Amino acid sequence: MARTIRPTALIVDDDSQERELIGILLEETGLDVIPVASSEEAVNVLRVGARKIVLIVAAMNLPSFMDGARLAIYAQQWPWIRVVVTSHDDDVVEQLPHPAVIMPKPWLPLNMLIQAERAMATGHHDLVRRVPKRRPWNPPFARHPRA
Repeated sequence: MARTIRPTALIVDDDSQERELIGILLEETGLDVIPVASSEEAVNVLRVGARKIVLIVAAMNLPSFMDGARLAIYAQQWPWIRVVVTSHDDDVVEQLPHPAVIMPKPWLPLNMLIQAERAMATGHHDLVRRVPKRRPWNPPFARHPRA
């Protein structure tokens, strides 16, 4: 039996209400949600469980060692993860690596749902391949009855 990994969104924002709102929206799309308040926590989550993350939603201005743009750069080592950075400043687009997306604040819930659907469409199909399958054990010199 194949193990299933539920696709997960990592929400990185120091504003607890913003994290909660984004989490509620993303759970409606079928994603599991991991909310964290800092980039340090996000890095720890990625180190341990990046294989199930399909979407990162991060605030641009985080009170930690990495802002949203640097977190998007860090996440490039996992190409299946879609990164959305929310910001009040429209000029941050130049700082983001391709294919990260900037979402201006205040963002529309529909736009967040669209990003979640895109992340699931591009990242979810890969989840099965990233989990090693268990093969049934066949002894190397098993006798097979002759027909």
